[in-house]
Amino acid sequence: MIAFDTYVTDRGFYVQEYPWTLGFSGAGTIKRLGAKVNGLSVGDRVTFFGMGPSRSKSLQECSVQPRSVVSKIPDSLSLEEASTIPDNFVTSFYTLFNQLALPLPSSFPAQTPPPLSKTPILVYGAGSTAGVYAIQLLHLAGYKKILATASKKHHEYLRSLGATDTFDYNSSTLVEEIAKTVGEDGKVLIAVDCITADGTLAILGKIVSPLGKIALLLPIKEGNAVIGGQEQRMYFEVAEDSNPFPKGTKIVYVRTFNYQKDEYLKQNLMPKILPRLLDSGYIKPTQVRLLEKGSFKERVGTGLDLLRNNQISGEKVVVKVP
Repeated sequence: MIAFDTYVTDRGFYVQEYPWTLGFSGAGTIKRLGAKVNGLSVGDRVTFFGMGPSRSKSLQECSVQPRSVVSKIPDSLSLEEASTIPDNFVTSFYTLFNQLALPLPSSFPAQTPPPLSKTPILVYGAGSTAGVYAIQLLHLAGYKKILATASKKHHEYLRSLGATDTFDYNSSTLVEEIAKTVGEDGKVLIAVDCITADGTLAILGKIVSPLGKIALLLPIKEGNAVIGGQEQRMYFEVAEDSNPFPKGTKIVYVRTFNYQKDEYLKQNLMPKILPRLLDSGYIKPTQVRLLEKGSFKERVGTGLDLLRNNQISGEKVVVKVP
């Protein structure tokens, strides 16, 4: 489960009909295949990105998916671990190699360094699940200066994934610390905001170069963090009269659900690229907060409360379906 699920339950966000089932990522075993499905067999263990209607969501006994959002997983990966991957992995991959237009390596790890391999790239909110995958993908793509902001308890973990410099986003001197690490004019040319709230935009406005690009993982949240409930306003574009970024900075608004408009990603990202990365061990899942006690309703309720109250950091809430 993700914070987005609280937007669905508390605000009816993205709900297309009622009743509506929750769960954007899941994992399980294939029970039946359509006539034209290739590369999978009944009994295969898979993970999937359930971004379609209710019948495609994960919080139910059986889920129906198009082939383009399903990845076979290796025996070394548990279903619980696998279920943490798809939504945020896809978000990070799409953000970096489509929305920010970083060159897509012909293989992972990249055999040759990309053109901007030594250019500092900032991942703000790197302790989030989207941030964790962004760090791993940048490292695999050959980038040598990966800056990550997160709470201190995540720094060692993020460095193990490929972050070269870590910063405590609670630090009162965060802007100065990043500027010192970047050098020259102290401004970052490429940044990803994995939190995307009023408070994070204000900070990043002091860090990103007027010649740079910043990707905002939508929606933009009111305040300083992601919280559940109806009291948090959300919007999808920075107002011109309150834009905190220097004039010239390119703002990229990331809508993950649009990723399949890229035909290459539709045909390859989940069916081929992710399985190879998992088989090789190059992509590692985030930590799991497994909910398996109590009734199914109680498990889901507990997960939603954890997300609403911002009690999850560096983990993904996983509800085991009875």
